[in-house]
Amino acid sequence: MISPTSVYLALAMTLNGADTATRDAMLATLATQGLAVEDVNRAARSWITGLNRASEGTTVSISNSIWFDQDFVPFQPFLQANANYFNAAAQKLDFKDPKTLDVINGWVSEATNGRIDQIIDQIRPDSVMFLINAIYFLADWEAPFEKSDTRPQVFQAPGGEVEVDFMHRTGSMDYYQLDRATGIGLPYKDSRFAFFAVLPDEDLDVRAWLAGQDPARLFGEVTAGLGRESLEVDLALPKFESRYEDSLLNELSQLGMDIAFQPDQADFSQMIDSHEKILYIGEVKHKSFVRVDEKGTEAAAATSVEMRVTSLPYSEHQIVFDRPFVYGIMDLETGMPLFAGILEKPESVS
Repeated sequence: MISPTSVYLALAMTLNGADTATRDAMLATLATQGLAVEDVNRAARSWITGLNRASEGTTVSISNSIWFDQDFVPFQPFLQANANYFNAAAQKLDFKDPKTLDVINGWVSEATNGRIDQIIDQIRPDSVMFLINAIYFLADWEAPFEKSDTRPQVFQAPGGEVEVDFMHRTGSMDYYQLDRATGIGLPYKDSRFAFFAVLPDEDLDVRAWLAGQDPARLFGEVTAGLGRESLEVDLALPKFESRYEDSLLNELSQLGMDIAFQPDQADFSQMIDSHEKILYIGEVKHKSFVRVDEKGTEAAAATSVEMRVTSLPYSEHQIVFDRPFVYGIMDLETGMPLFAGILEKPESVS
């Protein structure tokens, strides 16, 4: 499971620092042909405003942030655009301080109600900025499942049968047919949101079926199906909890923005005060969580866009001995080593 919304908003923030061919490639990936960065910004602001809510039975929270190294000087209009359109707070930190990792991951954990406890596992010497989106979703079903109707049932997993708890309900709900598949929809208390599930025909592999679908048409038909006349349905749906994480560089490259990941080609000169072309996207990390039970659905996601420098003109030379190395003690008088060795696995010193 991924959150396309989270990925989109993190990249849309990053777009504000792109220029020339890099900006055009990102625009082609993120927007309809002919739209400008300003159009993406306005649409994102409207989307975020519409999604954020806290009411009885439903909580949706969209959070954005920018974290940059104390030795890096960002272009202020870049930060201002992200503040204006994405409500993104920017914070300067010492990226060499080990506590910085905890600060950034702590923000992600708080923004996702503890469901995503970290999005960054290291800060490299060439990392200068992280642009992060976090989404938290909690909603009760419009019509909850009765816990007394939940019972163990066999699920046909690819590796063999597994027994899990299935929720059961019989009643009126959205039910629709797609290309060799059947779908259902379950509304939440806040009618802006609905859960959907699509089951390919029995003789089809779900991954092969999905790969054969046109995404725009598929989700358009699902959306249309959620608005059709409801039918009487006997539904059995597994309770489940799932976590997922992945780097999205390959997928985004295939979508057309590979130039943004190339140190010798990327142009993020609108992100740095000196307007040098020394920045590129080093990583796009995504994590997600979802839980579906009798009461409703809880979901969270976080996306981190890591900006790296191709050179470090503003810092001292740095070397980190974080892999096996040779060491010793030299007699400078004779030029002979008193001790010499290779450290492969350090042991802690008490």
